[in-house]
This record gives sequence, structure tokens and C-alpha cells, in this order.
Amino acid sequence: MSFSSRSCAISKCAPLLCVVLALALATRAHAFVAAWLIAPPVSVAPVAPAPAAPAPAAPSTAPATAAPSVATQTLEDRWYLLSLGGKPCGWFHEWVERDQNTIRSMTETEMSVGRMGQGVTLRTRTMFEETTRGVPVRAEIVKTSGAAPVRCTWTFAADDMEIADEQSGRRTVQRHSLPAAGWLPPYAADEFVRRRLASGAKELRYTTLDPESGPDAVQVESVLKGTADTEVDGRTVRLTEWSTKTSLIERPSSEFMSSDGVLVQSRTDLGVGILESRLTTRAIATAAAAPVEIMARTFIPLTSNARALSESRRAELLVTAKDSVLADLPSAGSQVFVRTAAGAARLSIDADSSSMAPVADASDARFTRASVMADSDDPAIRGLAQKALEGCAPLPLARAEALRAAVNRYITNKNLASGFATASEALKSRSGDCTEHAVLLCALLRTQGIPARVASGLLYVAESGAIRNSYGWHMWTQAMIDGKWVDFDAVLSARGPRFDASHLLTGLSAADGASIDTDLARIVDLMGDTVIEVQSIDGKPIGNAKGAAR
Repeated sequence: MSFSSRSCAISKCAPLLCVVLALALATRAHAFVAAWLIAPPVSVAPVAPAPAAPAPAAPSTAPATAAPSVATQTLEDRWYLLSLGGKPCGWFHEWVERDQNTIRSMTETEMSVGRMGQGVTLRTRTMFEETTRGVPVRAEIVKTSGAAPVRCTWTFAADDMEIADEQSGRRTVQRHSLPAAGWLPPYAADEFVRRRLASGAKELRYTTLDPESGPDAVQVESVLKGTADTEVDGRTVRLTEWSTKTSLIERPSSEFMSSDGVLVQSRTDLGVGILESRLTTRAIATAAAAPVEIMARTFIPLTSNARALSESRRAELLVTAKDSVLADLPSAGSQVFVRTAAGAARLSIDADSSSMAPVADASDARFTRASVMADSDDPAIRGLAQKALEGCAPLPLARAEALRAAVNRYITNKNLASGFATASEALKSRSGDCTEHAVLLCALLRTQGIPARVASGLLYVAESGAIRNSYGWHMWTQAMIDGKWVDFDAVLSARGPRFDASHLLTGLSAADGASIDTDLARIVDLMGDTVIEVQSIDGKPIGNAKGAAR
């Protein structure tokens, strides 16, 4: 089986995992931060803490602050070494500055993972600015995953926020409502946690915003589990252990805290390995390390021979969670989800079917406007769409299929080296894997006024290297045609059908900047916890254990 038709299924999990891990780490690190300067790494003697922050007032409309002045005070500065499966994979740096009445909480993350022998490095940098009274002012995140960084800036107003995405001179602006009253900006959340810890609390619950995870509120819950002795820089340290969960990712983290509230270590079982962060020095955290190869761990093997899925039109699947907790999967496009138990569901996939779009989807501007990822306002993208549609029938379905085939032919260098390129980057490089195909098709559809979004999920892989008879992570596109969501996979041959029943849908995204990470975060919850049984293909029952994955 050639790469151009199928192996793209294995291509994108590592960068998505890297992105989701970075935002999960940032969110969970904020669950327990205290205003102490750490030097050396586990010196837990406190310096004078910042004044306690009262409940936030109405958001400020103050302009962005200037560069830090000579009076800027560093309240916190910590470095963490990140490892996955016991192997270093990157670092996380967080620090807090105070400049008169302004607090800036900042983070940097760098993570490197291997994708079937090709390394990919993703970098993010965030800043959240608030007043000393906990009033949000401005936030910024810069992500480097494609050829050029993407900068997202939030400016807070009384009732909402302006979100501006920028890349390579292009800028898109939208407004987003604020979370319900009671949410806390990062440093105000830290102050809340410090007060609760000082009072002897055994449970912590609050709502915050984190630039790493998009503009929607993040709920954080932590429960004290007890104490544990942990080896830190050659010393045994007595730490308190907390179990922390966020609304972003369902899997809990074990957090280990020093007696004065400093996060020393955290561990999260991701199904493909334990993600660990450990407080250390900058030199140790940033020491060069080889990318951690994780791609093969993300496949879901089948126990029965399902090779007929590759060209099938209909399939019936039973999906089960090993931990008996299965989140709802979408019923959209070709897929219908029916829950059969708390930890199980039946999926029916009909490649020739579609789903009625909710009324809200039909009027949702996110599916038609240009974004930094699906930058349909790029003249070159509009030019490619016009060329692809020359001589095409005016019917929306025919035009959408012509654009799908055009993407398949246009991206000639099908490889795993791209991190998460925008549509215009894919256009310029003519290279990429399933995400580049999906995002470019999404942008092309929007140039024609056809609402489009990105779908994420699984694709059956009969054979790719040592991988056989398994599901691997994948992305494709959905277009709204005559009021219905229809699936289009630009990775499939330009001369073949637009879609087949080998796809399993897990998430949907408007590809509108920072929120794409949270839209796709479901991937982490499913990794290592999902069992798939193919029950029938094109109406024919599938037997057990024949041709099992090897």
C-alpha cells in the first residue's frame, strides 16, 4: 500500500499529542503555583509573597503594557524537565513578573517527538497580563508548528474579548464571550490556591483561562491523596500528593508538592506512556535530547481481520473503553453514535450518507470565514480554487469533490515532516500529511462560500511498516452541502471515492486558531484506553481473531 493513499493515518498523532500535552501541562501547572523564587531548584524557603488578590473586578480595557521597566520584579521562575515513557522529550519554563500594578504570567514550552523516524519539534510561548486586583488585561500565545509562527492576542473588554490571529502579515479578528462570572486569571487563581492551601484545604476547585488551551474556561479540580517520599536531585523529599483533573483532558495527573506549595513533580498516564514533569535547573531542562518515538504506540490493533475496511462503504463497530468510561463521540457526516453502556457504544459508518446540520451550524460564521489555519483569504488559495473548478458543474457536491481531488493532486510531497502547517503554508510547500490535506481543502471550500470544518479521528491501516490491521490517528474535512455535513478525505486517491467506511470520527474543529487544540484534545483521552471490534463490513459479519494485528 502506497503512502499517498493510506499511510497518512499514522502521520499526525505526534504533533497533536505534543500540542495537547503542552497545553495540558500548562493548565495543570497553574493548578498549583506559588509565589516563591526557586533557586536552587528545590529550595522551598519562601520570599515575601505578593499581596493577596481579591475576587476579580470587571475586565480592564487598558492598552497592552510596554516592555518591562527597571522596576520589574520577578516573583517566580521555574524550569521543568519533560519526559515521556522515561525519556526526555522537552522542557517547560514558567515565570511571573510584577511591574507596579501589573502582573504578567509567562510560559515557554518545547517538546520533540519522533514520527516513524522523523523528528518534530513544537514550541509555544504564552503571556497573561492582569492587574494586581485580578482584572484581566491582555494575553498572547505564539505557536511554532509550521513554517512561520502563529501569534494569537486576546484583548479583554467588559463583556467579551477580541481575539486577533496573525501569521506572515495576515491578520484575522473575532470576538469571543467571556466565561461566566467567577473565573480567575492565572495569577489570581494562584493566589486562590495559596490561600486554600494555607487554610489546610484538602480539595481545590476553580475556573480559569489559559492561553495555551484557547479562550474557553478550564475547570480545575484537585484532591489531596496523602504524602510520598520522592527522589529530587539526589535527595529524598517528603511531598504531598494531589490528584488533579481539568475539563480539557479527562485523565488525572498525580501532582507532588513541597510543604510550601511548590509543584515539584507531576505524572500523567497518557496511554502511550507516562508524561512526567520534574522541577530542575535550566541547564538540565534544556539539555539536548533525541526525539522520543511514540507513533507506533498510538495505533489501536484489531483482533479480527478487517482488511476489507479499506474500500468499504458501510461498517458496524463496537467501541469500548478499558476504564469503563467512554465519552460521547460525534454523530455527524457518515457516522452515527449509539451508546450501549457507560463504557461502550455502537458506531454505524455509511460512507454514502450525510447528517443534517443543526440550525446553529448553518449560521456559524466560523465555518465560512478565513482563519489563520484555514486562510481562505490568501490570493494564492483563491487562485488554486478557481483553477480546480474550471469546467466543473455548478452543483455544490461536484465542486466540493473537484476541490478534494485537486488537493490530492496538488500536495505531491506527502511526508511526515510538517508539524501543523496552515493552508497557505501547505500551498507553498506542496508537502504534508493528513492535516495539511484537511486544512487546505477546508480553506478551498470556504473560498467558494461552502461551510467547512476539520474532522479528526481514526483511519483503518491494513499495513504500514511493522503496523498491521490497526486503526491510526487521522484528519479529514467536512463540508456543508445542501444543509448536510458531508465527509471528504483529500488523502484518498483523486480518482477514487471521496470517503469510505474505514474512518471513525472522534472530534470536529472550525480550525479557527487556538481552539483547534482543545477541539482535538479528545485524542489524549482515547489513547491506550480504546478497544475497537469490527462487527460487519458492507453487511458481512466479521469473525474473531483471524488475521490479528502482529
